[in-house]
Amino acid sequence: MLYTIICSSKTGNTAKLAQRAREALDARGGRDAGSAEGADLVLLGSWTDKGGLDPALGDVLPQLAGKRVFLFGTCGFGGDPAYYDRVLDNFAAALPAGARVVGRFMCQGQMPPAVRARYEGMAERDPARFLPMIENFDRALGHPSADDLDAFEAALRGALARDEGASPDGARA
Repeated sequence: MLYTIICSSKTGNTAKLAQRAREALDARGGRDAGSAEGADLVLLGSWTDKGGLDPALGDVLPQLAGKRVFLFGTCGFGGDPAYYDRVLDNFAAALPAGARVVGRFMCQGQMPPAVRARYEGMAERDPARFLPMIENFDRALGHPSADDLDAFEAALRGALARDEGASPDGARA
């Protein structure tokens, strides 16, 4: 299988997922096509910007028309699968007509220390609103974790198995 990974990672969190995908796909005999044009599968990853894809990815989206796409990303807010689903729905809505989502994955990513400092300043004025954001920041430390990376790889393998008619370990059904 020829694949390509298109990824925007502001703090390195989403890049960790992209690297894990590359390792998993290469272990299955996949090869990086180098571009969406030559790929059988495009993995599109992004950090979460206001609930959606990084706007910088807008220029590459038209190249995904007619492609099989696996969406993935990270966001600072974590612990809520319903939120992850909404974000991934926003990612999917940005795809061009004809792109087919074959799988998706979202997990929490740790945020830069400057974010916590900003929350601390705002918590002085509005503790009820910003103390929970500081708690979320602290929970995000170390993410994506090894468990997150394992879950991502499992989601990718499962999506490929469903899409290709094989079991998650790669054997044909």
